[in-house]
Amino acid sequence: MFSTKPRYFPRNLGVSSPQGANVHEFLVVWDHELGSLAKILQVFSTHKVKVILTHSQLDEGTGAVVGTYYCDMSKADEPVEGMKKAIRRLDFVRDVETASARQSLFDKFLFPVTVWGRERVIIMRLSPLLNIERRLHEELGSAGSAIMFNEGEGYATETIGQYRTVLGSVSTEVLMENVTDGLRATGWGLFEFKESKEGYEVTVRDAPMLASTTEPSRFLCGIIAGILETVLSVKMKVVESTVDPKSGRVFVRLSKTSDRRAA
Repeated sequence: MFSTKPRYFPRNLGVSSPQGANVHEFLVVWDHELGSLAKILQVFSTHKVKVILTHSQLDEGTGAVVGTYYCDMSKADEPVEGMKKAIRRLDFVRDVETASARQSLFDKFLFPVTVWGRERVIIMRLSPLLNIERRLHEELGSAGSAIMFNEGEGYATETIGQYRTVLGSVSTEVLMENVTDGLRATGWGLFEFKESKEGYEVTVRDAPMLASTTEPSRFLCGIIAGILETVLSVKMKVVESTVDPKSGRVFVRLSKTSDRRAA
């Protein structure tokens, strides 16, 4: 019913600084207009500044564009302060700040980390979260697994609500396409939902898991059930869940029950 594309590139969130003896980070805030980004890059190029990495995003509160540029200043014909002045001379630029990236692992200007413009998230290694789930199961048994499953359902329900708010009234197919894109973009894996006679069969490639995993994450299973329940307004029951640790592939089979859920 919904399939994933065969190839993707890893998303590097860009929280780390590139190495170099004379690398500086420029923060530029500007009013978006036609050609504005190109004009900023042209200023760097004119003064022989090598732009190594760049990232920009829209600030929903002010409508301005916020951009960071990691630049190698080794061959520049202007010092850092001179470059700040040159960029500020562009009439659409609101502000420019700089910081040296020397012996610095991370960027200096971007905080906090958010999605949907306002929803705060944190970036952390995957293993602590999965270890919490493993410990809950070891200490509480099925009750611990139920906690993680229910939290996964709740997470899915809330997320689908956000999608509907942003997308408005769209078809189920369009909504599910955005759901699978969202799961991929946020690191949960490459999802494929297929309708079956009893309910749905869901395959997740490159799912998050520990090296010692023998069963799928109950939180992940809860997300899958919650997505289908919320989108289709039908209560779903997980009847089979398996995992292949070598390939990182998870398979979940769900059946529909007679209980109905509110959309």
